[in-house]
Amino acid sequence: MPRLPRKPSAPRPYGVGAVAAGWTRRRAAREPRVVVREASGQPHALSADDPRAQALLDAAERLISATQRGAAQ
Repeated sequence: MPRLPRKPSAPRPYGVGAVAAGWTRRRAAREPRVVVREASGQPHALSADDPRAQALLDAAERLISATQRGAAQ
């Protein structure tokens, strides 16, 4: 019995543009994000240049440093 022809699949991204896009996605995924919950419970992401986001990131860095110092002792 002859095989049926395969259906064409979606084009796959190949080349330098796809590699650069992958790097950009991974870099964006590693950037710190600040997400706060509103009073209604809905999450809200703060932009990176928001002073509230900077204050929260600084506090998070201090907490991480404190726990690392405590674990080393």
